[in-house]
Amino acid sequence: MNGKQIGKRENMNDQLCRLCDGHLQNQKITRLERFDGHWVLVENVPALVCEQCGEIYYTPQAHDLVLDAVTSKQPTRTEQIEVYDAEESA
Repeated sequence: MNGKQIGKRENMNDQLCRLCDGHLQNQKITRLERFDGHWVLVENVPALVCEQCGEIYYTPQAHDLVLDAVTSKQPTRTEQIEVYDAEESA
């Protein structure tokens, strides 16, 4: 997941997407993050999501929350996911 970061100095009152000028909404999302050599999911991450194109913007505080979750907490649960290789099916 590649989200853009919105700095503290920017005017948050506008809340318009930089890509399409759509309106941004506060949402809690699930973020896929690589940590300590493996992939983890972090749920309930605050973000601004464009209601028009779906672009995701993270605040510096959201990054701090993700880092805190993966470094100082135990996982809520463990999920098993399937992995596919697109080159093998071609």
